[in-house]
Amino acid sequence: MASTTGLGHSLELRDGDLALDGGRLAEVCGLPNLVQALTLRVLTPLGSDRFTTTYGLDLAGMFSQATGTRTAQDLLRLSLVRTLGTDPRVREIRDVTVLAPPDGERRHWQAEVTLLTVDGAQHRLPFTVGV
Repeated sequence: MASTTGLGHSLELRDGDLALDGGRLAEVCGLPNLVQALTLRVLTPLGSDRFTTTYGLDLAGMFSQATGTRTAQDLLRLSLVRTLGTDPRVREIRDVTVLAPPDGERRHWQAEVTLLTVDGAQHRLPFTVGV
């Protein structure tokens, strides 16, 4: 399967498992592939990949400190920029919006990232981040 957009292709994951299509491994390409790859980066704790220790999102820094909501939002925003910006298909992070969690809930955060990809397109991607 060739990618004409420069966003690549890979095996498709569904709920963390390899997906099948007619008894064969399903593939994903283009923007859905990029979304899948970026989601995996965000869901992987920083340093947990023994082969690429700089891969993943640094949630430990955010959730292990006693910080206020505003500081936690800023830490998450910075960590998302660092994590997503390391993918070579991401040309620029334009905006990161982190919504404050409901009162008493600080373990799951909603974020929306606007980015520019190497094919020149702008995309707005939602992420759920938490421990």
